[in-house]
Amino acid sequence: MMDLPLSFDCMSKTPLQFVIVDIETTGGPPNGANITEVAAILHDGQHELDRWVHLIHPEASIPAGITRLTGIDDHMVSEAPPFAHVAEDLLQFLGDAVFVAHNVGFDLRYLQAAFKANGLHYNPRRLCTVRMSRKWLKGPQRYSLGALCAYFDIENEAHHRAWGDATATAILFSKLWAQRADEITAEIGRGDGTSWWPPNLPPDALADLPATPGVYRFLDERGSIAYIGMSKNLSSRVRQHFNNSSNPTRAQELRRMVHKVTWEETGSELMALILEDVLIRRHHPPLNAAQKVVGKGWSIERFTCRAGTTRLSLVKGSKPTAVQRFRAKSEGEAWLRDVVHRHGLNPAWCGLPGTAWGEGWVDNAASRTLHNVRHDTWWKTVTAARAKQALSEVIGLADTPQGTTPEIMMEGGRFRAYRFAGDAQLDEWQFDSGSGRIDAALERHFLEAEEC
Repeated sequence: MMDLPLSFDCMSKTPLQFVIVDIETTGGPPNGANITEVAAILHDGQHELDRWVHLIHPEASIPAGITRLTGIDDHMVSEAPPFAHVAEDLLQFLGDAVFVAHNVGFDLRYLQAAFKANGLHYNPRRLCTVRMSRKWLKGPQRYSLGALCAYFDIENEAHHRAWGDATATAILFSKLWAQRADEITAEIGRGDGTSWWPPNLPPDALADLPATPGVYRFLDERGSIAYIGMSKNLSSRVRQHFNNSSNPTRAQELRRMVHKVTWEETGSELMALILEDVLIRRHHPPLNAAQKVVGKGWSIERFTCRAGTTRLSLVKGSKPTAVQRFRAKSEGEAWLRDVVHRHGLNPAWCGLPGTAWGEGWVDNAASRTLHNVRHDTWWKTVTAARAKQALSEVIGLADTPQGTTPEIMMEGGRFRAYRFAGDAQLDEWQFDSGSGRIDAALERHFLEAEEC
């Protein structure tokens, strides 16, 4: 997906983003297991900014009647990822944008159930194009998406496919927005759409915040750094903090505390993660508790059990034989989930109990053999990537929008310094002790290059 510049409609004078969504299902209940396709279009009311489209492997066979309606059959989704594998990526894409759908209750209910089944919470502001059309359009006889497309002469290239219906809904929404921007803003149910806005921030404080990778800082009334974060979409992530429905107490604390927001674009998500990690350890912001050093950290151990299964385990402490080390348990668990999902390993045999059997794994000889083969393939790739990583001295990353070039200095395969070549203030090497989190990110960088 491309990161495109964010634009705001001047009619509303509010920093709103919309995400226009359509899903297809097997026809079963919203229990987290029946979605077959998701399409989400990031929109500013006038233009499409980005889109996220995926076929999804459901945990049930697709009925023939649904296939006749949507064209999606079991063969089409046989190689598609299950929702669990894309849930976090989709949630990040949705961000804090206003959720828009044609019959919003249907699409949102299924997505919320799917997120909940994967331990995630999603409760966005929302708009329904059916309700808005009934309220403001008097010409159509019916208000189905097909009827409204006919009324407005909107071409739907794939009726009853998520990507086709979401595209048509986006065109319909832009037509409504062009005539009713202020009423639509009020329709969201939050007055002018800014009830989440921090009271000490100027109205235009985030107007120039880009939808690109970078690092941001929240400053308090004294100008001290209270929180540092990173994202591949700065605009969406910063706003998400202030409208965090899953943790309203923390959102309220942030709104009250923040007096200024600053940011730097980094050109890539990897450079954003590295810069965030360095700055947190350098400044120790009071609200970055999750990334402060706690105890002796955590380690990923690799071993073979009595049954002959090659396993991974997350253990407390910094072990000399560790595959990878982390400051916090949550970082280690995130690393394990990524390895499991990217390489098709059994979660229960990789230190992530409780999810394996729902993904079709059983505890028998065939499963152990399949897991071991995939594990060995992954480990050979890791070994090759680490050999190249150990020989690397300087890594050049994608340029920032300002034209500077982020570079990383390596020593013995580990991070030692960074700089932004061409930047007057950061052209010199900025040395740092590094961390397990940075090591894991760099390892993934080399792994992805090796897998290509």
